[in-house]
Amino acid sequence: MLLQWCTLSPAGPSKICAIRFSSPSRVHSIKIFPTDVQPFGQCPDIIARTEPEAFFLDVYFNAHPVGSADAKQKLKAPNALMPTVIPYAGGIVEYAVNMGPEFATRLMIVRGDFETVSMAIYGDVVSDTPPKPTTYSPLTLPTHSSVPLVPALDAAKSSDPTALARNLLTLIPDAPSLGLVTRLMFCLKQPNDDWELPEFPHLYSDLNEEEIDIDLDTAFRSLSRPVADDISSEQLHGFAKKVSEAVGPKDDAQSYLIAGILSRSASQNPEFAQALMQVLELEAIFDASTMDEDALFTLLDASTNPDISRLLKAPWFLNVLQAVLALPTVTPEMKKACRRLGDRVGSWTVFEQALDGAPDADYTRAAMFLKDIGKEEKSFGIWLSCITTHEDLFTKVRDAPTYEGAYPLDLMSGSNPPEEITHSEFMAFVRAYVGVASVLAVYAWSDSLPNLHCRERTLGVLRLWQEIPGYRAIISPLLLLPQMTFRLECMTIGNDPPTTAGINAESLLFALAANPQNFLNSDFVRCVRGWEPWSLTWINERERADIERAAKIADEGVGGAVEELVGFAKEGADAILDQGRTRVLRVTVAVIMHALEDDIESGTKSGDWTVLQAVWGEQTHGLLNYAIDMFTRINAEVNQGFSLTPSPPPTIGLESLLLLTNESLHLIARLHALSITTSRTVRLLVSGVLDMYYCADSASREFIATSTVRDAALLVKHACDNVLRIFSSGPQDHHNCGPSVVLRTLFEKGLRFDNVDPARRVLCALDLVLRVLPDADDADDLPVGWIATVIPQSLTPLTHFVQHLEPAGKVQLVRRLASLDRGALGLGEFLVQGEVKRLSGLMSVMAERGAITQLEVGAGLEFWAGLVEDEDGEWCIAALRQSDCAALMTGLFDAGLYSKHLGTIAVRLAESPESLGIDLRLAVVAALLRGVQVQESSMSRMNIFGLVSAVLETTEEKDRDPERLLWEVGHALGAIVDSSDNLDNLDSESVVNTLLLLDSPSQSDLHGLTSDQWGKLCSHLETSLPLNMLPMLPIIKGFQPSPSPLPAISIIPSSITLPFCDLVSFLQPHAPLPSTPPPKHKSLNQAGILGLVALSPPTALLRSPATRGLTKTYTRNDFRELRQLPSARQNTSRLPSMHVDDFVQVEMASSPLIQPVVPAGDILQLSPPFTISKENGYS
Repeated sequence: MLLQWCTLSPAGPSKICAIRFSSPSRVHSIKIFPTDVQPFGQCPDIIARTEPEAFFLDVYFNAHPVGSADAKQKLKAPNALMPTVIPYAGGIVEYAVNMGPEFATRLMIVRGDFETVSMAIYGDVVSDTPPKPTTYSPLTLPTHSSVPLVPALDAAKSSDPTALARNLLTLIPDAPSLGLVTRLMFCLKQPNDDWELPEFPHLYSDLNEEEIDIDLDTAFRSLSRPVADDISSEQLHGFAKKVSEAVGPKDDAQSYLIAGILSRSASQNPEFAQALMQVLELEAIFDASTMDEDALFTLLDASTNPDISRLLKAPWFLNVLQAVLALPTVTPEMKKACRRLGDRVGSWTVFEQALDGAPDADYTRAAMFLKDIGKEEKSFGIWLSCITTHEDLFTKVRDAPTYEGAYPLDLMSGSNPPEEITHSEFMAFVRAYVGVASVLAVYAWSDSLPNLHCRERTLGVLRLWQEIPGYRAIISPLLLLPQMTFRLECMTIGNDPPTTAGINAESLLFALAANPQNFLNSDFVRCVRGWEPWSLTWINERERADIERAAKIADEGVGGAVEELVGFAKEGADAILDQGRTRVLRVTVAVIMHALEDDIESGTKSGDWTVLQAVWGEQTHGLLNYAIDMFTRINAEVNQGFSLTPSPPPTIGLESLLLLTNESLHLIARLHALSITTSRTVRLLVSGVLDMYYCADSASREFIATSTVRDAALLVKHACDNVLRIFSSGPQDHHNCGPSVVLRTLFEKGLRFDNVDPARRVLCALDLVLRVLPDADDADDLPVGWIATVIPQSLTPLTHFVQHLEPAGKVQLVRRLASLDRGALGLGEFLVQGEVKRLSGLMSVMAERGAITQLEVGAGLEFWAGLVEDEDGEWCIAALRQSDCAALMTGLFDAGLYSKHLGTIAVRLAESPESLGIDLRLAVVAALLRGVQVQESSMSRMNIFGLVSAVLETTEEKDRDPERLLWEVGHALGAIVDSSDNLDNLDSESVVNTLLLLDSPSQSDLHGLTSDQWGKLCSHLETSLPLNMLPMLPIIKGFQPSPSPLPAISIIPSSITLPFCDLVSFLQPHAPLPSTPPPKHKSLNQAGILGLVALSPPTALLRSPATRGLTKTYTRNDFRELRQLPSARQNTSRLPSMHVDDFVQVEMASSPLIQPVVPAGDILQLSPPFTISKENGYS
């Protein structure tokens, strides 16, 4: 709401103005309007007046604590002022004010060098004692929808991504073409003298000025200026012929000059490079002996041209690069250049395939190609010139399919799965890259002239793009080009009064400082270290000091980074972790990782050696341990925000903490190969990784609206997976520091529910366990005896962990372990039989626990069903055969319980009845028939009697229980007759065989069938039986139907609903009845002579100076001193001469003790203890 509208004019020499609010208010923003602007459309008579056009405002808010007594205690001074500075550079500008929830203000003081200023103040009116809510009203999480860019600024969706740059260029009078600007700013740097000539920038190379033969040096220098766009083809081919005629014997100088000519022609007219390629025999010019570092990097720039790249992709040139790498004198820089050059000539083909949308196009590598060319100005300029002047390439960009997304994807991070990137997404990324690159060229040109209007507009566009995902990933690395960093640095110096361009430049540099990788750029470090204190307008002094400290770490190199990391780790839990320290630590990790990654780029081990020397220089060792200690401190900070109990408001953003965590884990994974670990270190790391994985998993689910936090959380999850794989990937469990300690820690810590959601904690632990365990397909690649070495050391925690899993997760884990074990240890069988024993124990207390135990038993049945349904589930069936599964199934039948998963298990067991025990066979038959009775949809009722008769045929007559089984058969047949199924589908032969197997002289009653049902069934049998079985009908008709109601059969629930109070009572630990131990009676010999004294306490006799025999005479203050003894003041608050147990009984008789009612039995065996509902299906 609008709190105040005012036009202020300073009074007095102090130039101070004051605004007083009628009640405490919390200011959200301040909007300043320039002169002659109407701020409110409904009030045209209100006109703003602000003079001069730019100035600084010092704003002070009187801090008024509200809401809680804590805030008043924090504010020591009664008239404390909260200061801030507003740099106003003209226009309508709104400044956000973050006062926080603990404070409001009643007074606002403004001071500055201005004549008048018109401002609108927005905020809310607050109360010292906010009303307490009387009713609960649930709130929904805010949803953030992406606001699309206006078409003029959205290069990713424009058919001509250079249109915006061309429009900005028209703000400059007599501006050259965009192509010429690109060549002058990035490819062909002109000397200062040329800038002073009146013909500039239209100064072109005259390729016809040399009518006689020229040497290579002359040709190279003649190309220092751009070639005119309207030059004739004859002139280009004539110059190319002269260059070819000047080629002589191979030498280093000639190789460099030819490479330079190719590089300078790469950004010119497309026909120029093609003419040179037609006449030059490069194989006769370049070989391993003539390729020095300068020639390699010059060819790297030249290969950005697609025509030159195609020629250099020849096998002979790739062999030259391999020969250079094999030279004994090759330097690390030459190795880097060779590898980049070989990759670049191959990446152009990949990039063109991606532009065409080929089915096998590698869009990720094509995006990495653009990332690589953006590292050098000349390569960047050559590519931009080629993509805009080569008609075949630009046509592909212009005619690309329409992109429907809000913003382009960040394809240069490599986080997007290659198979998920579409052609339209890639083309939107290319368009955005071309658009950003073109605007950067215009910015460089406008700043070089300078043209203030065009520069300000261009910087505004760049600042807007840097705040948008997708565009930010493109613009940030391009701003690190040397000239871009230098231009931004110059615009942040002497910015008083403030200018819009200077503020935009500071904003761009501040955004660059958020990425620690940018501090590895020496130009950027030099830029931010050149800032003087209190010299910036948009960046405050605290932020400038934090950036300066991070830049100092980067400037000092590995030594400074190691010192910072070790120092932070030694501070332990007392280490302060704020926004500035987080930035410093991220830069520290980036510097160390950059040194370690130097091994990959240069092909040497210099990076590892550099880091080790830096560690030894700090008179310490074990950098891995310090890195883990740092990670532990970060983990503690992140966990505070994900606890179940309220935590204090965070002082640092979650995104930066998650990013620091991700980088720290990558550093730990990289240091593992250089360090010696102990089991304690590994346990500490794995425990922290599990905590962090839980937090990241929660953040990735709960912060869906905040894409940056979600993306950071996904990075952390991947890093957790990666570090655990590395620490458990050793060929053997050396010193118990490999997979055994990793798995054991996950099993144990996964059941530690310290102020976290226990269900999600177990699931996160299971996810990490499955990632650490090798895949079943990789079992052949494991060392011999891997499972026998790793798992037995973790068998007990593994058993407890499995018991707490949901059925789906339990199936997944046990199936993986069994596939890795392959029967060597019988691990799967052990876990399955252990589950049978546990559920058998629960059956004994089912009557007391009720639905909770039923849910547990149902989960166990679902677990077995999931295993036996697998095509490789024979081992589980064998384990169930050897267990006491029959007693468990019989107990369920006696309790009137049934589960659909029980029917699945029975069907699988019935497929091979010969291997089953007699009790299990009868239990399987009963389970099949119960499934028919409850009309279980997953069972084929009409064909179930085939399995029943097959099982009964394997039993002897003396082992059958005709009375019980006929009872089950009768009710099953009654359910079939009453069902809506057509009896024609009934397996009549199996029904007859079942009845014949159960025919007994002593038992002929078929309970559960009425006479009508029996008659209907017999009629159907007469018509459906084959002729050879018709003689059996008289025997079948000898059975007598005996109507009896079907007993109540309850389906075991897959979830239950409990009131919250019942859930609390259920989870309440057992409270024992309080009592005191029985009194200890001393014998007369033990009591001594004092046992006969009736004084309290008896030892008081020894403290009296006037003791005579067994009497006591009090003199002076003896009595008072006696009453002041501690032992004399004790009071048990019970009746005289009454024992404490008797006193408790009296109290209970008058006022009974109220205790929570809890179920009996061992509640700790329930799994999972807090997850009441579960999902079906297995992954």
